[in-house]
Amino acid sequence: MLKFIWRYIDVLCFLAAALFIVWGFFRLSITAGIFAVGIALIVVGLITEMIAS
Repeated sequence: MLKFIWRYIDVLCFLAAALFIVWGFFRLSITAGIFAVGIALIVVGLITEMIAS
């Protein structure tokens, strides 16, 4: 199990960072949180496309 987690630790850290950034924007305001979710989804989508190719 630890070997599997260690292989993908950078992806897990990136997703955790994105989650906390979005959470922080929601703490500022709902509108900022919604925009942060959109930007985070765009970034995650671009990264997954780069990984797939």
